Amino acid sequence: MNYARALVTRWSARDQLAVLVVAVATAFLVGAVLVLLGVAGQTTAIAGEHGAESTVALTDDPGAAPADGTTLPVATATVDGESRTVVGVPAGGTDDSARSGDSTPADDASTADGTSPSRGGIASVSVPDGVAGPVTGDAVTLVGDGTTLDRAVDHRAEAAVFPDSWLVTDAATARELGADRALVVRPASSPVPGDGAPLTGALAFFLAGTRQMLGVLAVVCASAAVLVGVVVFSVTRMTVRDRRAALVVLRATGATPRRIGLVVAARAGLLTLAGVALGYAIGVVVPNAATAAAVTLGLPVGLPLAVDGRTAPLVAAVCATFVAVGVVAGALASRSVTRGAPLDPKPDGDRLFGFDGVPGFDGGPGWFDGPSLLPAGAAVPTTATLAVFVTFVLVVVSLGSVVGGVGATATQGSATIVGPDALHPVDSSVPAGYADALRQSGTPASAEILLFLVHDGRPFPARGASFEAYRSVSDARVVAGRAPNGTDEAVIGSDLAGTLGVEPGETIAVGGSTSRAVATVEVVGAFDASGAADDHLLVSLPLARHLSDVYPGYANLVRLGEPPANESSDGVVVLGVDAPDQVARGETVAVGVHLRNVGAERTTRTVRVRFGDRTQRAEVSLDPDERRTVTVEFDATGEGVQRVAVGSTTREVRVRAPDTLTLPPLPDEGPPGTTLRLPVRTLAGERVGDATVSVGDRTARTGEDGVARLRLPETPGTYALRATAGDRAATTRVRLVAGAPREPGIRLVVPNETGALTEPTARVRVTNPWASALERTVTLAGPGVDRSESVRLAPGESLTRTATLDPRPPGTYTVRASAGGTVVERVYRVAGDDRLASALASSGRVSGAAGTSGLLSRVFGNIWLVLATLVALGVVMTTGSTVAAFADAVQARRGDIGIHRAVGAGPRRVARLVLGDAVRIGAPATLASVALAVVALWALSWAGAFTVFGVRVTAGVPVAVVGPLALGSLALALASAGAVARWYSSVDPSRLFGGES
Repeated sequence: MNYARALVTRWSARDQLAVLVVAVATAFLVGAVLVLLGVAGQTTAIAGEHGAESTVALTDDPGAAPADGTTLPVATATVDGESRTVVGVPAGGTDDSARSGDSTPADDASTADGTSPSRGGIASVSVPDGVAGPVTGDAVTLVGDGTTLDRAVDHRAEAAVFPDSWLVTDAATARELGADRALVVRPASSPVPGDGAPLTGALAFFLAGTRQMLGVLAVVCASAAVLVGVVVFSVTRMTVRDRRAALVVLRATGATPRRIGLVVAARAGLLTLAGVALGYAIGVVVPNAATAAAVTLGLPVGLPLAVDGRTAPLVAAVCATFVAVGVVAGALASRSVTRGAPLDPKPDGDRLFGFDGVPGFDGGPGWFDGPSLLPAGAAVPTTATLAVFVTFVLVVVSLGSVVGGVGATATQGSATIVGPDALHPVDSSVPAGYADALRQSGTPASAEILLFLVHDGRPFPARGASFEAYRSVSDARVVAGRAPNGTDEAVIGSDLAGTLGVEPGETIAVGGSTSRAVATVEVVGAFDASGAADDHLLVSLPLARHLSDVYPGYANLVRLGEPPANESSDGVVVLGVDAPDQVARGETVAVGVHLRNVGAERTTRTVRVRFGDRTQRAEVSLDPDERRTVTVEFDATGEGVQRVAVGSTTREVRVRAPDTLTLPPLPDEGPPGTTLRLPVRTLAGERVGDATVSVGDRTARTGEDGVARLRLPETPGTYALRATAGDRAATTRVRLVAGAPREPGIRLVVPNETGALTEPTARVRVTNPWASALERTVTLAGPGVDRSESVRLAPGESLTRTATLDPRPPGTYTVRASAGGTVVERVYRVAGDDRLASALASSGRVSGAAGTSGLLSRVFGNIWLVLATLVALGVVMTTGSTVAAFADAVQARRGDIGIHRAVGAGPRRVARLVLGDAVRIGAPATLASVALAVVALWALSWAGAFTVFGVRVTAGVPVAVVGPLALGSLALALASAGAVARWYSSVDPSRLFGGES
């Protein structure tokens, strides 16, 4: 049939416009697929090395013996008055190598401690020979539930996968202590395991988040399909209306309704197919062209936007959906000529979308009485089109908060300090001491670590932070339970609690984020906060460092409640000054000045060091975040106390005569009647021969080696031990106790005062003053340090050990050293420094509220430019759809318009009538579209369909967005109506009474 070919292939200018609108809609969706999957692919690539082969889950049954996993019983025990978590490793350990596809009959047997052998576990975790963990000495007493156990301490066991505060032992010991729960470790069944938590969760987080993002994309695709349907339906209705007479004749001469319906549907499908093909090309070219233009203009965009094996199936699905919608829309539009008898009267023009005018919009002269010329039913496609547009814009705004919430700061806080060279927020590293120093100066600050976790297949963001500090830079408030006060306690955002089904009081197992780790946290409270913060789990900083690869004393970023005062500074701050407590006259005094560049650029600074009345200068150049110690030397002249000063930081050095006598450190007490081996030295380190050493009524003289062998009195008591050589003397005291063991002497040296970002050094010297050898365990414990070493000291032998302590916030801290039964403690002070806040303020490191947007742009490039391009396509798509809707409405009244023109109404008069009706239709349609969009978002959010990377996109709409969005939507409607009115008011009136318009 020739009429079929003509109807399908002969396209008017209006049809070509429809093709263009469909092309824009397709381009929008194709571009959205490429951008969103580009973002997801980039983050997944970053996290690619952080996949997991095992998962961990917490069970209340410590006797569980799963066939596909390993059970680690967990108990709570008291050690030295402190409650500790004790985890038991089953016989054979939990090494992944224990898993293999080839099982033997022996594999099915239970081990001696009642657990199944490993079939899924944690690499490099073996059964300790006793107890491993933060305990000192050779033995430890564990007080459990009605049981007290003594176990040896295994200092060699490796169990870094567990938190530092946990004790690791064998499974049998954990059960004896009253284990009431267990960790079950299994092989991961997929990259995003559906049960438990991956031991390294970053990759699973981004993979699962990508799936959630595709769910949102499906909603957007459905919305765009509505627009395509409106356009194709409206254009096809106009075509059917233009050719109604010919179609009626065809029906009267034998063409079946089904045949005509198929032809009209084929025509609509072909229009849609042409638009989809063109749109595919535009959707691929425009985002890539935008990125190329941005790069040319100096705006880096790093997203991969090519169609590949991952994006092609989704793009094909979008295109096929649009073609199917076009075919269905065409079939529906043909119903006006396929229903009823061929010569039935044509439907009234008001019967748009199959119903009469809406009550209250029957026409009339009043402004509020409804449209006077156009059919009121035009409000339906207009509302649908604008609702889709509003929904899309609100989704983009909401997803923007998700990007900020997952990446770093969202919209909370007014400033952020990040690493100057980090490629991603999780790669940023800044000293946590920045936050301490800023708080000390009165600026609210929170050091935070970003974590990407998965629980039972659901991704969610977590953050390590001190909750009090976090609360000071945000609007977070506890609404259930209480704030955390322990390293194994956490609080959960209210939205995340609903997503995971976790309530305060529950304990959950978590795996690592970017490092292989296992831990449990007790959720002690829930909090409310704005934006994406309500979808976070907040854990302690020590636990966050365990779950990530952040070094002790560091964080990913520091958030500020308000920017510090911007005073002049070059960004280089003095962290501390080291100088000896005493030196011999004539020796060299080495003054160490610890510097750090907290700025964002390489800086050169001249350091001025003063010693007494002498001054020296040293020039040093530091890269961003570089730390260096500059040593300046002075000759010690004149005896007495000399002051070392670097800026406002001062130290005191006592200069003494070089021949001043010194004695080695002695233990607090010793057994009576034993022999001491005492070396006598000068302050300059020279041996002193023929010196007299006395205690009570006993004396001895030093030989050429400067050593005296002195037998102690037989009577217990406290004695003065004195060494003399000429007019020089040195005195110490010794207490003799019957039955006391021979213990070494200890001298512990720590700085009296240090700065908030300084890593102070503790030095311990252990000496054996006895005439027989000693074997002891030497320990050194302080902030961030807990070392233990077994040593053997020959008579008179000494050894020195040093350790670098972690930076700490302002306050006082204790360092403890022991050797056998001798214990020495020293207290040092960490002072605040207002200069650090000033240096940070002027350093270029403090950025605005979206402080990590720079970091994100290094990974994704200027992603907002790409998103803005998609929004622009959305505007064009919406305009085309509203133009089609108003064109259909105006065409339905073209006869009335022709009568107006024929009786003398000018083009301007007709245009004013159409625009007036457009306002009467567009205003309520705009309000309805905003309401429908908000309701749709709320319903989708409530159903969980709008959860992206664990962050639930809420239906809350900012007032600042709604107003401009509503005005913009109304402007789109009026612009569309104006374009149609201009054409219909300018054509010859005779063309409005028949034929194609």
